[in-house]
Amino acid sequence: MTIAAETIVIREEHDDTAIPSFFYNLVAFNQFHVHANRTDMVFGLVLYASPIEYVGEHSAKRDFAIMDKTWTTIKLTLWNDFVHILGDGHLNTDSNFCPILFACGLHVKSFRGRTYLTTGFYSRLYVNKVDNVTTSLSTWYESNKLAKKRVAGFRSTPLSLQSFIDISNAPRIRLATFYAVQYCRVIANVCHLEQADNFIYEACHRCLKKVVIFQGVPKCESCDLTNVLTIPRLLFRFITCDISGCLKVTMLHDLAQNILRCPATEIKLLLQQPNGRTRVMEMIFSKLGKKSFSWIIPPPIEEFNPHHSYTVSYVLHVDWAEECMWLTKHHQNKLHS
Repeated sequence: MTIAAETIVIREEHDDTAIPSFFYNLVAFNQFHVHANRTDMVFGLVLYASPIEYVGEHSAKRDFAIMDKTWTTIKLTLWNDFVHILGDGHLNTDSNFCPILFACGLHVKSFRGRTYLTTGFYSRLYVNKVDNVTTSLSTWYESNKLAKKRVAGFRSTPLSLQSFIDISNAPRIRLATFYAVQYCRVIANVCHLEQADNFIYEACHRCLKKVVIFQGVPKCESCDLTNVLTIPRLLFRFITCDISGCLKVTMLHDLAQNILRCPATEIKLLLQQPNGRTRVMEMIFSKLGKKSFSWIIPPPIEEFNPHHSYTVSYVLHVDWAEECMWLTKHHQNKLHS
């Protein structure tokens, strides 16, 4: 609506119902995937607020991680004047304090399969607005230990904001149902290391693709260069098992180094020593053998193939206290449904 010089404004004295009203659509966070490109109203707990980032000369942005009662966490990107809506005094490392953000006129966007929210020209944001809806959310949070644990995790994780959102939203499953879900989390043990003689390889230092030996010298087919400089890279293939079944998984270089707490260059040197392979195998199984981990695995791109090895995105040590709280909540929800 545009008000110009010739606009006539008439005060309505009696019938308020004659004044047209505009309502935003309140959407639960787990339903945003079906509300793309719309403006909606949301309210949620602010789990994390990133530092303000300046883009160019005149723009600023800030990312929030917000969660509602559906336990879905979503990223909200604030632009320009909105970045100051939550000052440093509103958010600290104390998980008992969690601001409630009420917003309307947000835009639902999608990037690389991930849904996120962003502010626009008509957006309105309010922090700790007092009404029945926000009071209900505040009461729910104050009495929920699992929610506080989720907040503490966001404020202490070394992972990126988007990575931790992916992890927190991943549904917990059994391996037997892996083919039927999207991004998932499963608690499983390593029961076998496949290709034990081929877990380290030489890669091109430019593109990090595996090199081949051509006429006695390393060649990168991706860069089409011969006699390239190479660096060692790790690649582990495991068979993981839980009570429901098994799944072949692949752990790539960065994740493998993080789990082993040992760089690939040191493993390469160790392999060149007498009994080096035995010592490396002992290192691997001392870190992974006979232990349960939370494996975060993307869904199959094509039809599930039990003979295929699926790449792991993250491997986490199991927080059994959190798992017990989640299991209790899961069964309570089933009883009430």
